[in-house]
Amino acid sequence: MSPEKYPQRLLLCAAGLSPQIVTETLYALTVPGEPRFVPTEIRLLTTAEGAERARLTLLSDEPGWFHRLRRDYGLPEIRFTLDSPHILRAADGRLLADIRTPEDNEAIADAITHQVRALTADPECAVHASIAGGRKTMGFYLGYALSLFGRPQDRLSHVLVSSPFESNPNFFYPAPCLG
Repeated sequence: MSPEKYPQRLLLCAAGLSPQIVTETLYALTVPGEPRFVPTEIRLLTTAEGAERARLTLLSDEPGWFHRLRRDYGLPEIRFTLDSPHILRAADGRLLADIRTPEDNEAIADAITHQVRALTADPECAVHASIAGGRKTMGFYLGYALSLFGRPQDRLSHVLVSSPFESNPNFFYPAPCLG
């Protein structure tokens, strides 16, 4: 069965200090072409600072970029709430503000692998993993874990944003044409 036909469709994103990766990936999966992969849920693997930025820019009432994207393009309800970010932890259990040490790196490898293994254990779910955000090691571990545990219905992507938008902190997705 094609990924877009599964009853549960999960978008799993690695993100750091640029929460735009969520809306850029969601736009790429749902708006431009067919078949569309419209997730039923979004989960974010991130740091404590990344989760706060996602809360402020994507999930807040204003600017609420995630909610705006859904409204602008008529997307159905997608579960993405304040509890959706999975904040990565150090080996000692503290929330990671950033990934700076070899021990932090090892802890995130374990956490990401655990998340992917758990999510791909559900036969009713198709997982689409976006490796475009966060530290390069986060994307690598997410892709590697999906290569180990992924099934035929699971996918991996890296969204590219063209210049001059790629370094614009106010760009979250292409606005709809009003014409």
